[in-house]
Amino acid sequence: MEWCAHIAGASDLEGELSPARLAGFEPSGTLRPALELTVRLIEERFGGVRFSRGAFGNEFCEHLLPAPRVLEEARAAVRARGLAFTFLTPYASDTGIRALRELLPVLDGDEVVFNDWGVLNLLRRDFPGLTPVQGRLLNKSLRDPRVMGLYAEAPANGPAGAATLDALRRSSADCESYTGLLARFGVDILEMDSLPQGMDFSFAARGVRVGVSLPFGFISTSRVCMAAGLHYAKAEKFQPGAPCRHECQTHLVEYTYTNSPFANRDQKFLLKGNTYFYSHTAAMLRRLLEQAAHGEIHRLTFQPRLPMSSAPGGSGNGMCA
Repeated sequence: MEWCAHIAGASDLEGELSPARLAGFEPSGTLRPALELTVRLIEERFGGVRFSRGAFGNEFCEHLLPAPRVLEEARAAVRARGLAFTFLTPYASDTGIRALRELLPVLDGDEVVFNDWGVLNLLRRDFPGLTPVQGRLLNKSLRDPRVMGLYAEAPANGPAGAATLDALRRSSADCESYTGLLARFGVDILEMDSLPQGMDFSFAARGVRVGVSLPFGFISTSRVCMAAGLHYAKAEKFQPGAPCRHECQTHLVEYTYTNSPFANRDQKFLLKGNTYFYSHTAAMLRRLLEQAAHGEIHRLTFQPRLPMSSAPGGSGNGMCA
């Protein structure tokens, strides 16, 4: 199995490359406990971790695409550590596609994670030397932590039942015609999230390799950004295409659902920029690490920050509307 470190910039690699050190980059006291728990469980299950790949980029917002210079610096830093390089890309408008067309020549034989079919088309048509990887935003599954986690905790003979839980753990990757289509496009690695109800990776038997990020999963994402509208009058908020000043880099909203009819009222989820996230629980992490140890997962990507964040001091992101 391959371990990948999701870096926010070249400076992340100036020191020991370990989960414990990387986890120290997250400045938020709200998020640090999830990272500390993840590091502890990784060490319990695997001991020391040796990273063989570095990932850079953002999956959720084209306004956070880096400038070519920043991408080149991050790639050079990853390569200098003897690691393979993966560039993460978001769903994209025509403007985003044009920006990516300027960025991709920086890469040479590297992986590119696509979360937009137009980006895959761009890769296949104009950059055939790059390796496309399906991103987790294109993986269709039930991922609402307010409800899905309850099914995993329910007895097998209870209201959920084993058959129900098995169905809820499946995704679009279980459709053989879909993975066959990806194979025809030269895609054999799928990025996914570890879901609150668990994941069934049996489709990997068809030759599909699975990558999973931890300890943060996404719930939903949108072109409308709450953070970008903070300074607007009420009637002008939540407009798509609003000017972006990277407000998401300094604002994090934590939600609790205290009116839940279930016993999980203390569970929380997070909004950063245009995307809602959840933190993996200890049970989710243990289940995921066990699946990885048994060879069901090709790659685990450790995220030392919520994946909408940039490196300390700014990453030099070059695209703003």
